[in-house]
Amino acid sequence: MDVALARPVTQQPTGPSWAYEVKVDGHRTVLWRTEDGVRLQSRTGRDVTALWMDLAVAAMRLPPGVILDGEAVVYIADDDGSVHISFTAAQSRALSRPRHARELADQHPATYVAFDILAHPAAGFPDLRPRPYTERRQALLDVLADVGPPIVPVWSTTDIEEALLWFDGDVVVEVVAGPTRHAVVTVVRLR
Repeated sequence: MDVALARPVTQQPTGPSWAYEVKVDGHRTVLWRTEDGVRLQSRTGRDVTALWMDLAVAAMRLPPGVILDGEAVVYIADDDGSVHISFTAAQSRALSRPRHARELADQHPATYVAFDILAHPAAGFPDLRPRPYTERRQALLDVLADVGPPIVPVWSTTDIEEALLWFDGDVVVEVVAGPTRHAVVTVVRLR
């Protein structure tokens, strides 16, 4: 399954036909809800279901046939009580053996941050990739409405000023932008 990949740019794209999403640092995965289970696959095609079993169990609430593109992330609490996404924790899980991954999941459960829906056959969309971003975003929100955490949609806005506010602090280091009226073939990274 081909997924969109971001490329860096030097200038922020602006205008009425752009959407901006937070770029989270985790483990890129495609999530398939099959007829009888769930499969998670890394961007390189490796089956990583056993490493993210907590997400696979949660994804059983999705309708069969749904395919999501997103990031498996791990939130870690700091001593002061604040929470941040830990790329190190996500990579530790992604590179561990299944037994150790279960132990890590017990310590720090994962969240799946979905930024695209690639298929939703039950809604009449066996392949959403050619559809405009606005239609795919709405289909993503609709399918996730009854699922809830730990499977959540990525933050998104069409307001560049709001997207730039996300850079405030250490939480957001990149924002991804893509055209809303077209299928996103190229997305760009800001910052």
